Amino acid sequence: MRKLLEKSNGAGKKIASFLNIFIFVLISVIAFLFLASEVSPSDWPDTFKTDEILVKYKASSEAVSIRIDPGEDYNKTLNYYQKLPMVEYAEPDYIFQASIIPSDTYFNNQWYLQKIKATLAWNETRESPEAVIAILDSGVQIDHPDLKDNIWTNKKEIAGNGIDDDKNGFIDDVNGWDFINNLPDPAPKFKDGFTEEGILHGTIIAGIAAASGNNAAGISGVTWKAQLMPLKVLDDKGEGGSSKVIKAIDYAVANGANIINLSFVGFGYSKSLDEAIKRAYDAGVMVAAAGGNELKQGEGNNLDASPMYPVCLDGSDGENRVIGVVAVDTLDQKAPFSGFGGECIDIAAPGVSIFSTVVYSPQNYILDRPFDKYYDGYWSGTSVTVPMISASLALIESANPSLTRNEIIKVLFDSADDISRLNPNYLNNLGKGRVNLAAAVNKALDGLKNKSEKLLVAPQAGYPSLIKITNQEGKVENEFLAYDKKFKGGVNLASGDVNGDGQPEIVTAAGAGGGPHIKIFDLNGRLLGQWFAFKETFRGGVKVACADVNHDGAEEIIAVQGADGDSEVKIFNAKGQMLGSFYAYDNKFRGGLNLATGDIDGDGEMEIAIGLGAGKIPEVRVFKAIGVMQSQFLAYPKAFRGGIRVAIANIRGGTQKNRAQLITAPAGGGGPHVKFFDKKGNLLSHFFAFNSNLRSGVNIAKADSDNDGLDEIITAAGPGGAPHVRVFKANGRIVGSFYAYEESFGGGVNAGSLKVIK
Repeated sequence: MRKLLEKSNGAGKKIASFLNIFIFVLISVIAFLFLASEVSPSDWPDTFKTDEILVKYKASSEAVSIRIDPGEDYNKTLNYYQKLPMVEYAEPDYIFQASIIPSDTYFNNQWYLQKIKATLAWNETRESPEAVIAILDSGVQIDHPDLKDNIWTNKKEIAGNGIDDDKNGFIDDVNGWDFINNLPDPAPKFKDGFTEEGILHGTIIAGIAAASGNNAAGISGVTWKAQLMPLKVLDDKGEGGSSKVIKAIDYAVANGANIINLSFVGFGYSKSLDEAIKRAYDAGVMVAAAGGNELKQGEGNNLDASPMYPVCLDGSDGENRVIGVVAVDTLDQKAPFSGFGGECIDIAAPGVSIFSTVVYSPQNYILDRPFDKYYDGYWSGTSVTVPMISASLALIESANPSLTRNEIIKVLFDSADDISRLNPNYLNNLGKGRVNLAAAVNKALDGLKNKSEKLLVAPQAGYPSLIKITNQEGKVENEFLAYDKKFKGGVNLASGDVNGDGQPEIVTAAGAGGGPHIKIFDLNGRLLGQWFAFKETFRGGVKVACADVNHDGAEEIIAVQGADGDSEVKIFNAKGQMLGSFYAYDNKFRGGLNLATGDIDGDGEMEIAIGLGAGKIPEVRVFKAIGVMQSQFLAYPKAFRGGIRVAIANIRGGTQKNRAQLITAPAGGGGPHVKFFDKKGNLLSHFFAFNSNLRSGVNIAKADSDNDGLDEIITAAGPGGAPHVRVFKANGRIVGSFYAYEESFGGGVNAGSLKVIK
């Protein structure tokens, strides 16, 4: 019995001892977890982004980025989102340092990538999938294993059906065009008399610009992903006439090229070619050209004394239509063969011992040598410098899609490395310096970091005139009453730098039932000015927008009347002085108008888009500020009478001037159908902002709320719906969602945006 008891006691002691240990460990674990929960992410500096967090909403399939402005408390913001009932989790956006050495087999042969700091640039951006680079050359082998995934595709054309599906004048031009042989295949043809350079040249150029990167084969392009548009303008000997080049330039512009690469030169000036370059420039396209290899007294051609073309086709008014490229060697000294000059040369890039893709066609020979390689080197000349610049432009544009053509080029030039001390005999003759892609990409990204865009919301009716400034998730940063607290007629709103002080102001207009009362507030809600836009007795409500239509550095306020008003569009300065007006319809018109402003055709002039109000056909008209109508179209079926809301937004980037799109939504009575149109009224895409059964209408605005350089679409439910605001990418993906007011409020929400310069 005792032994059993001892045994039992022994077992009990062991059990007790085990329990004591277990309890101790459990307490330790709980204590550790408790303490761990109190550890702030700021205890691990440099491991996460301090200007954004990741938030996963329960109703969404993926997390979204939420930006945190300078001055905001990071931990408080993170805790705020972690406690929201609709949030599944919120966490830091942790930083992972990439080691960008691509897996391409011959990467070590590409010394020039390190020289132009491409490998450092790739830490920030390495692909430019939206950029279309037109390669006007001797043809490109479009089925090359390192190029085929980056060849441009004409999505409007059906291959091989013998029909000009997109009616652009070229049959079956799925991957470009051969202007020498008038064929849809832009590859070299090995015609009688071909030369090695003539066959290989275009494929070499294409590979330098955009061979597929990090694909464990071949080489890496300066950009790993782009759309190469091959246009054969040189024959298989590497020669071609200006007539073919002109046709190809016009083709490139008409079919959406952002960048045109011209790796060839000649001494003859062609007015027709000059005009074609001007057409490309006027369309917002960037053109880069070779500085020439002609030797004069052993030092290359002085382009100031003996101009070559197209590199010197800059225009007579100092527009700098063509980016001229000079070649430098491994030491950043001008290559002996390279042209130079102060007028035609803008920037330098490596131009000696370049390794790239070549044409693989083993059944063809030259001097008993088959074309049996996919890659080869080492090539020298100003031709090979140009694709480095073309691809650099593409990556700058990709880093900050909000940049215009001129801004992209300025970034490229301003970030170049000064090589003047290494070239004392060529001072001011080698452009701005040798391209530094890392500095250029970072400079482009700095443009995004220096601004932030907020959302503005206001009640449409049935609520005090409470204006809220929020982020894309509805976090309120400031709020104030625009009108007397008893007024519940709703508020229409806009924003812009109307007084020229460098910061935006908030412009409000009273809704239906109030007078045509315009007020201007600063970001803190302090009243700066007020006046009446129309007769004080008018009670139909006023719609407003802001735009600098006269290029005086301050944005003007554009106003139209709401229900039962006429069609006069008035333009005011911040003091309420009317600067101009025009009628969108005849003077007998009575009914409401909606409006938006933006540069939809990319000519540097702001357009005014007008959408008809309730009771009228669903028509949209686009005007210049002087009242000249540019286009008109029906956005919805002609029988629809709910009214049209309008916005103009840059949703796809690109330097082509028609990059902005006109966006519409039914103001009431129709489904929440958001549509995207080009400047001519062609439907481009669409999505539903809310449940398709919703009939309360949708108010729309645009804002780059996530600071990526592209506008998001802000949608807000109209009267009868919940005060629901949603923020969408252009493809219809939700990136923000919140209730602007109490969920029970059903008076509708108006939306706007506010661009703040840091």
